[in-house]
Amino acid sequence: MTVHGRYTGVLADSPAFDDPFNALPGVDRDAAFVRTNIPVWAASADLAAPASGVAIGARIWLARGDLVTNLAFTSGDTAGVTYTHWWHALYDPDGKLLAQTADQAAAGWAADTTKRLALAKPVPIKSAGWYIAATMSAAATVQTLTGAAPLASTATVHIGSKAAGFTFGAGLGAAAPAATGAQTTAAKVPLVVVS
Repeated sequence: MTVHGRYTGVLADSPAFDDPFNALPGVDRDAAFVRTNIPVWAASADLAAPASGVAIGARIWLARGDLVTNLAFTSGDTAGVTYTHWWHALYDPDGKLLAQTADQAAAGWAADTTKRLALAKPVPIKSAGWYIAATMSAAATVQTLTGAAPLASTATVHIGSKAAGFTFGAGLGAAAPAATGAQTTAAKVPLVVVS
């Protein structure tokens, strides 16, 4: 027992301060870095797919000192069909590309399947903030995604707030754009797991 109770590490590093950003039951947050943008229990919707070649982004809180190496999204009840390109990417809070996974090209993505992909390079987080995790599929049929479908889809739920989920780009291919550019607010927030 310490003056901080049962936690024996540096108090400022306690995973207790990460809630609700690590809402994954069974994950030992002292042993593995992992964050989610929404609690896994809130991912109760099968989100309509964006158009082919359009990226969908979700804001996720990352803390200074985090090291992001992987992004994971989970498909919903509809599998993708005839892919030409698909990838995940991490953007900074201003929408500038930090890293992308390899283009998965024609590889399939079945229904109800999590695709955890490694970024081309690990991204050290130098300042805390609301980063953007995105995924894009160019396919004859784009897979749906598991996530939350909030009724309040606008970015103005509070003065200065930004949309939790949005789409960007058009006709995207093998490479993620260097910046998100214009973000179209969407009433859908895909579940993303960062590790």
